[in-house]
Amino acid sequence: MAIVINGSGTVTGLSVGGLPDGTVDADTVAADVATQAELDLKANIANFTSTGIDDNATSTAITISSDENVGIGVTPETWSGSYKALQLGDTAVMWQGASNNYLTNNTYYNSGYKYLTTSGASHIIQLSDGSIAFGVAPSGSADSAISWIDAMTIDNSANLIWYQTPTSSAAGISFTNTTHPAINISGGSDTGSRHRMTFTNGNGLVGNITTSGSSTAYNTSSDYRLKENVVDMENATDRVKQLKPKRFNFIADDSVTVDGFIAHEVSSVVPEAISGEKDAVDDDGNAVHQGIDQSKLVPLLVKTIQELEARITALEA
Repeated sequence: MAIVINGSGTVTGLSVGGLPDGTVDADTVAADVATQAELDLKANIANFTSTGIDDNATSTAITISSDENVGIGVTPETWSGSYKALQLGDTAVMWQGASNNYLTNNTYYNSGYKYLTTSGASHIIQLSDGSIAFGVAPSGSADSAISWIDAMTIDNSANLIWYQTPTSSAAGISFTNTTHPAINISGGSDTGSRHRMTFTNGNGLVGNITTSGSSTAYNTSSDYRLKENVVDMENATDRVKQLKPKRFNFIADDSVTVDGFIAHEVSSVVPEAISGEKDAVDDDGNAVHQGIDQSKLVPLLVKTIQELEARITALEA
């Protein structure tokens, strides 16, 4: 028998659901097809398998809440507004809100940031302006409010800011990526004597940079408890005579003439003032230049002045 569907949707010549051959309306066909589709879907889900993916879970693996948030291995927390979240287990969450993207630990948002469990929290936020913000929070109770500490920010000019932008009233550190890159360190409104940078090695603290209310000091270790075989300096004047102060310009800055020394000429007189070796090169034959710390010459100069003052006093007597 031929199957005919007329303009009003009536089907002729089709047997559906055990009904006798004849005329069947479109609603009956649709209902029967929908019922069979539901049965087929259930069968397919029950027997679902695919390479790398099998329905072998003994409990609910994925939960999609009525507000369209997804939990894997967990029922997702309730989130405010239109925020959409993917919660992985008890504490890992990826979510989107206010045009920002979030990767968080132990955090959800419901009328404010809250802890998922009783522990610390952290987040990385990809802000809509292109910046990336890193935040941390100390341990708090589950479902209690979180007070974030802004740990670090990389702004959309690639400036790196630790804690907050350093100013005369705000403590912080920044690495600026501008025409003139710089490291900026501020103690904020604190004007006391404070270490702003310290240097250590296997022997402990070997130097620091400190600031006070109006100055900066660059300090190296000098405590008497770190020293032995201490004797008075002698013949400082003879050693000073061996130094050869020069006037010169650097090749890279030929318009500026300065006073100074040639490093290897100082190394035999005050070796601790010089770093590197004369004519040194690296494995590729590139020059490894020597350097000088001219502050290391100060003790010798002071002793020389003392010796000369003693001679003048003797001559005047």
